This record gives sequence, C-alpha cells and structure tokens, in this order.
Amino acid sequence: MVQQATIQLVDKSKYEEANLELLNTLINDYIQSSTKIGQQVDWNYERASFPYSISNKKLDDQDALYLQSEDSRYKHFVVSIQDNKNIVITLLPNSTYGDKGKANELCRYLAQKIEAKLELFNKRIMYFYKR
Repeated sequence: MVQQATIQLVDKSKYEEANLELLNTLINDYIQSSTKIGQQVDWNYERASFPYSISNKKLDDQDALYLQSEDSRYKHFVVSIQDNKNIVITLLPNSTYGDKGKANELCRYLAQKIEAKLELFNKRIMYFYKR
C-alpha cells in the first residue's frame, strides 16, 4: 500500500521553507500535547496517540524521518522533504491501516501548524491557510 500525502507550503504559510529540523520540532510538539492530554485524563495517552519512534534515514538520496512502531497494529511510515516547499508523508508497502490513520492525524496537525495546503492519501485537499 504505497501511498503519499503532501503538505504544500504556500505564500501565506507560516514558514517559507520546510526542513527536517522544523518537522522534528513540530512532531515533538505533537507528542508533548498528547502527553499533556494523558496527564489530564490520568492515562498513558501519548503511547496510544503516537506509538512510533523517530529516526533519521536516507531515502532515495534524501534525508527523511522514519517513524517505526513496536505495536503490533502499526508498522512504519516516512516523512520527507521535497524541494523545500513540500512535505511528503509516505506509507510503505507493508504499512497497516492503523499507520494510515496515524499518518492522517499527523498530516492534519502539521498542515494546521504550518498553515499549508494538504493533499490527503485519498487525494482530497484541505486548506489550512488564510485565503
């Protein structure tokens, strides 16, 4: 199931260009917010909301973030930068439907924080910037 979702930075986006440092920061913010939710409800929510470990990898001569899970319902997916204006989230061939759901959540979160245009895995488009 190789599928891709794309977050496209536009003129009205909060950031002019995307890089792995920005992605790492935003993903860590996502993890921190789910940790706070877990503390409020007295439950280990961050483990359920983001069951992945993050590592840097080279994919097709391009630096990328590789998100891998130890949970049996999830496997992995990749977040990479394409030409400094596009963030590409790729579901690998053996990614699960659980990965697709988590990747969709992460896509929406990133696009909202960046104020960008998001093309989901099903090719639908969501706009998170002021038009």
